Amino acid sequence: MGKKDNNGLSRRDFIKLAAGGAAALTAWGSGCFTGAQGPRAGIPNPFVQGGQPLVVSVQGKDPERMLRAALEALGSLKPLVGNGNETLIKPNFIFPQPFPITADPEMIFLVARLLREAGSRGVEVFDAPGTYLVGTERQTSSFNDIVRRGHEQGIAVTIGDAGRRREYVKTKKAGWRAYPEIIVHKKIHQAPVVVNMPCLKRHHSSFLTCALKNQFGAIYGAQRWDSHIRGEGIQKGMKGATERTKAAFRDETHFMTALAEFADAVRPELSIVDARAILIKGGPTRGKGEIKEGVNRIILSGDMVALDAYCSRLMEKYDETYTTEMIRPYLRVAERLGLGTMDLKKAKIIEITV
Repeated sequence: MGKKDNNGLSRRDFIKLAAGGAAALTAWGSGCFTGAQGPRAGIPNPFVQGGQPLVVSVQGKDPERMLRAALEALGSLKPLVGNGNETLIKPNFIFPQPFPITADPEMIFLVARLLREAGSRGVEVFDAPGTYLVGTERQTSSFNDIVRRGHEQGIAVTIGDAGRRREYVKTKKAGWRAYPEIIVHKKIHQAPVVVNMPCLKRHHSSFLTCALKNQFGAIYGAQRWDSHIRGEGIQKGMKGATERTKAAFRDETHFMTALAEFADAVRPELSIVDARAILIKGGPTRGKGEIKEGVNRIILSGDMVALDAYCSRLMEKYDETYTTEMIRPYLRVAERLGLGTMDLKKAKIIEITV
């Protein structure tokens, strides 16, 4: 087995990742993948009060009480599913590791039940783990036992494969800069309603994973790997390469732009951040993060930018190595794309304790 670097990638894994991603992107760029569609339109944010997007933050220890209180403050789920819309829940199951590195299945199933209570005809849970980075999609789903548990509760659970091109559809929108076309999983693109359920954690490339970054799991693997390679500049995985070659792989601006534009391609209607515990001081693939228990918050909003800005302040409170300045590049791009506001003075913040 190849020697591991500090990212948790073996040299062999890195070569496969880079070669596979480059080959797929070459084919995609040459026109082999034809027929781009428009991006997912979604439902315009219904969770607004007095012209300001709502951000609801509930502190407590009983997840169901917290969620119900948050939804009451938000105005209920009826604007999304009251007419029977089917719903897709997009959690974070990218690694075979427990909460808060990946989503808590109990929280996902709780949200699914509340969606059905509100009138959703059907609820499906979907994510697509990165094949090269964490093994197979089966390892991730088996670790969390989510497929079996979902079946027992009558909730469909689909685990996509980031490397299987036929599962994805190419989309295009004027103004995208990192990639003029973004390849999105068909499950996401066709969903009437998407509920985004990220964890709150540090990340080695984006500095923070929250509502915006969680959309990587909806994007075709070649694009997400390419953007990560450019953002990380995986220097230790390229031993022996020239400085010019290393520099060609590092483009932080590209990564930050891609992050926001991937979120623009998905546009979930509601984001629910499970911050009962958070990962601080290190990203999930480096093995240096620390789990901070006792945060005991769940934060909801239809505005991903305001939600990330609010959760960024929360991360600052618990992680002295982090500042919001780190994520301003992608917040600015997301705001320019119309995904929300990064100025929390323009949002209505509701904080509740139950």
